[in-house]
Amino acid sequence: MKKSNHFANPFAAWTGHRLFHVVAGTLVGAMAVTQASAMLPTPEPALDSSVAYQAGNNNSGSSAQAVSSKITASLISVDDNGQELLVPVNANTRLQSGNILEYQGFFTNTNPDRVRKMTVTMSIPEQVELLGDVAPAFPFGSADGNTFARMPLRGNIDGRIQEIPLQYYKAVRWDLEAVGLNDTATVKYRARVK
Repeated sequence: MKKSNHFANPFAAWTGHRLFHVVAGTLVGAMAVTQASAMLPTPEPALDSSVAYQAGNNNSGSSAQAVSSKITASLISVDDNGQELLVPVNANTRLQSGNILEYQGFFTNTNPDRVRKMTVTMSIPEQVELLGDVAPAFPFGSADGNTFARMPLRGNIDGRIQEIPLQYYKAVRWDLEAVGLNDTATVKYRARVK
């Protein structure tokens, strides 16, 4: 009997599930986007599916329109003195396999009052794999883009409960507390181009 390699595909048990096919079809559809445009910053003020946030303020209900956002992607390079540099990615940036990128999200509270709790989710583009350097500390991660748990994620791999490698992560989520009027909350993570 051939033993399956759950480490190579930790989601093998889900492949027969209808929801898995919906998620997989969505990911295949997202892969149609060109590599360069998928790794560019999200234009402001538009938000696409790569970032989602919910802001619960002091009033009853939530107000996503009262939070402005800006997402950037920067190429990590090193200068002659060995100092790390963040070079903004733009339409002219040539990316190669192995390049390290830092994604940063800036979320500014434009409510008339502070936001008690803001949940921010940033997806990980298909063309990159998460390396870490996630801030703020103690985020939630997702290996399917829908279900989140405190990082590091753990799962059953080859019959043993183990940490799921970062390369399988699809999104990172933070719960940001008490964002004052006109204050900006910043989140970030680093990823390697596949």
